[in-house]
Amino acid sequence: MRFSLHPAIPAALLAGMLAALTGLAQAEVNLNAGARLSHDNNVNGSPDTPSKANQLSDNFLSLSGSAVYFKPLNDEQTNYFIAQIGMQASNYNKFKNLNSSMLVASAGNYRQLSPTWSGQVMGRGFRRDTRQNERDSNGVGATLEIKKQLNQTLWLKGVADYEDSKANLGSFSYTGETYGLNLGYLPRTDTFVNLGYSHARREFKSTLPFNATTQTLFVEVTERMSKNWYLNGGYAYMKNDSNFAGTAYTNQVLSLGVSFSY
Repeated sequence: MRFSLHPAIPAALLAGMLAALTGLAQAEVNLNAGARLSHDNNVNGSPDTPSKANQLSDNFLSLSGSAVYFKPLNDEQTNYFIAQIGMQASNYNKFKNLNSSMLVASAGNYRQLSPTWSGQVMGRGFRRDTRQNERDSNGVGATLEIKKQLNQTLWLKGVADYEDSKANLGSFSYTGETYGLNLGYLPRTDTFVNLGYSHARREFKSTLPFNATTQTLFVEVTERMSKNWYLNGGYAYMKNDSNFAGTAYTNQVLSLGVSFSY
C-alpha cells in the first residue's frame, strides 16, 4: 500500500482562504474549480532502508470542481447550513495505474460559537474510481473542525476526520482516522499562508491485519491574482509506516496550481 497527498487538501486550503477573505454571509453559492501540477519524489512508496535507490518520481495533474451552498439559519447569521458537491481527479504522467477520480457530496453545519471561536461539522459520501476495478470504492465520512481566531490575520484550527471506505475487493477496504492542526495567516489582504500537520491511520480489512500511518507536514501559499482567480503553491513532507517491518518510507510533494471561485 502507498499514500500520496490527498487531492482534497488543496481544495480544503482554498475553502479556508475563501472563508477568511469573503466571509460566509456574502454568498449563498460558491462555484470553484482548480488545476494543480505536482511532483512526488517517491511515487511508488519504496522503503527508505536499506537504500532509496528504488524510489521513483512522477508528475501528476489534479483537477477539481465544486459547488458550495450556504444558508443562514438565524437572523444573526452565526449559524449556517452547508451543502457541497464536488469532483476530484488525478492523472499521472508515467504511473497511469495511480490515476483516480472521486465524486463527493457533503452536508453539515457551521456555527460561530463566540467572537473568536467557531466550529463546523460535515458528513459526506463518496465514490472513488481507479484504474484497478478491485480498488474502486464507495464510502462515508465525517469531519469536525474547531477554529480559534487569534487576531484579525491569524487563526488556529483543529481537525478530526473519520472515513469508512468499502472497495470491490475486501482487502482494499479500510476505516481511517485523521487528526490535524492548521495555522492560518494573512500577511497581506490578498495573500494566505497555511501551515499544518496531520496524523492519519488506516486499518485495512485484509486477511492479515494491515495498519498504515501517515504523518504530514505541509505549507501552502495562496495569492489572489484578480477578483476570482488564485495562484497557489505548496510543499508537503510525508512519513509513512505500517505494522509490517521494512515498509516505512518518506516522500515529498511540490505543487503549483491555479484556482477560480465565483
